[in-house]
Amino acid sequence: MNMQQATNEENIISFLAYFNEIDKYFDKILWEDGFSPYNEKLKKIAEWNYTITSFVRKHIYQLKNFWELRNFITHGIKSNWETFASPTEAAISKISEYAEKITKPAKVLDLFRKNVFKAHKEDYVKTIIPEMRKYWYSNVPIYDENENFVGILNDARLLYWISDLLMNEDYLNLGLTKVWHLQLEYGWKDYRFISQETTIFEAGELFAQSKRIWERLSVLFITSTWNPNEELLGVISNSDANIIDDYLLV
Repeated sequence: MNMQQATNEENIISFLAYFNEIDKYFDKILWEDGFSPYNEKLKKIAEWNYTITSFVRKHIYQLKNFWELRNFITHGIKSNWETFASPTEAAISKISEYAEKITKPAKVLDLFRKNVFKAHKEDYVKTIIPEMRKYWYSNVPIYDENENFVGILNDARLLYWISDLLMNEDYLNLGLTKVWHLQLEYGWKDYRFISQETTIFEAGELFAQSKRIWERLSVLFITSTWNPNEELLGVISNSDANIIDDYLLV
């Protein structure tokens, strides 16, 4: 076997290994045993709402190209590892990136670990609003005296509260208003707590799903096990969608 044949063999083995890694992960997502054709799996994932659906939709043509190259390779392999098509180093690098992101997606803390500004029910609103403005905090978690989570304060809720006061001609002295004066719960589903084990794909799908059902999900708070009374480890707001989108690109 000459050097070129050895290189072809190594490239073919590497490419097929990455392809099979992706293919088997699709089986896991779909709870299948490998009986469906690869393209049929792509279609099912793209048309439904799995954790990797957004990624597959964005990259479906590239994922199909991998399948076509795989077919050219496997249908033309000869005993000396010559074939109709041999994957290039660039193709192997590309499919390895896809296999990594699909089968081992980043966890939310990999991108969104940060100190989270929080407040308490007894805090004055006049001390919180300037902090929100100064640091562009859009969602502030609120806790009671026992450090139990009781709700959030954000710009939408503040506007709703002020509008309600004006419509009822009920004027409070903002300088004396404490957080507990505000109704922190309006029945909005505008926040959720997620586990540190949540993947970027899953976080992105939570925001996408909220849009589909006309909810106002504006923030995801990250704790160890999604318990709201645990230490806050990070936060993802809907304005972070561009960071998630950048990750979805390969």
